[in-house]
Amino acid sequence: MRLFKNKKIILIFGFLAIFFPGAFVFGFPGVMALEWQTLFHANKAQIGRLMFFILAGTGFSMYLAGKLQEKIESRFIIFIGSLVCGSAMIFVGQADTIEHVYIWAFLEGFFCGFVYIPCLTVFQKLFPENKGMVTGLFNLSFGGSAAVMSPVFTYFLVSKGYVFTSNFAAAISILLGTSFALFIRVPGQKKEQGKQQLSTLSLKKTLRMSSFWFLWCVWALSGAAGISLIVLASSFGATLGYGVTQYVYILTAFNVLNGIGRLVCGRLSDKYSKQKILVTVFLMASCAYFLMPWLTNLYIISFLVCFVGLAFGALFVISAPLVTEVFGLENFGKVFGLVFTAYGFFSGFLGPWLSGVILDITDSNFKIVFSLFAVFYLVSSVLILRVKSKKNIVGSR
Repeated sequence: MRLFKNKKIILIFGFLAIFFPGAFVFGFPGVMALEWQTLFHANKAQIGRLMFFILAGTGFSMYLAGKLQEKIESRFIIFIGSLVCGSAMIFVGQADTIEHVYIWAFLEGFFCGFVYIPCLTVFQKLFPENKGMVTGLFNLSFGGSAAVMSPVFTYFLVSKGYVFTSNFAAAISILLGTSFALFIRVPGQKKEQGKQQLSTLSLKKTLRMSSFWFLWCVWALSGAAGISLIVLASSFGATLGYGVTQYVYILTAFNVLNGIGRLVCGRLSDKYSKQKILVTVFLMASCAYFLMPWLTNLYIISFLVCFVGLAFGALFVISAPLVTEVFGLENFGKVFGLVFTAYGFFSGFLGPWLSGVILDITDSNFKIVFSLFAVFYLVSSVLILRVKSKKNIVGSR
């Protein structure tokens, strides 16, 4: 049917496919953090490791998903990712130990990559003149989903309980994700399959490029600073004396700007320097982190958290077209997957895991943790300017 070959319709299908994986990664751990602490008698360091396992799973899968696209149609990869992401929620609803939650976290992270990378690759091919805007719209659904679903998760957790909340999320996710996954493709993709094999940048050449390593370090540091707030929002709010129905505002504020920021920054990246946009939002996030631990007013803190959400969302949405600009569209899936290993294998350790350890040994001293993240954003604002556009690295290819 022509309807299912319409680019805008395919884009909407992508929004629906990534919506719940995004909510599970960005929203569910923040809402459930204290619930898991109570159920499994876990400390803050153990809860902090959750995001490490999510990111580790993502780190393993992103490059793999990029490579699989050279042999398997994107829609089939997305279908598998959607199915497993939803099914994993049934598993976590039956968890008996914190280790079971770690397994869930790894599965969510791993198969989220099977939805994210193929969708993003398809959309950059469908909209070559508006890569930033389309990437922003897609990431709005991915990051903004948590802002929509965090209050929903909180409501069901309080009114219906933990198991119901997990099973409800699983059912809706599987229904939507698998229903629309098979329609997410580039029309005539099979005819173009041979052209997709003409990838000119090898793994060895990629790893020799300084631009790759500067971008990799930016993802490790700014990714750590951004993702940590998802699991720290509840404990920070509780430390200030707020209850679950109040400190959820912190998480919601983060995710609202995480989502909206992706749309705005994506649109701006089609017209202005991608590196300069990232410098701006990184500096704003750094200032926010420096100020937050000195304040107690929930609304002012939530306002500052918006800048962290903005920087986090901008990292995702601007990095995708930046990778295309620097390394070429034909290498996008593989190179972006490699860059994502910084986020997957190091951000989780440098952010949620390390901050959990620091909070445990310092009696929840958020001044130390948030100052560290402020420095991460400062360093990232310097490194991103060293990432050169494609015309400057052709010689190294």
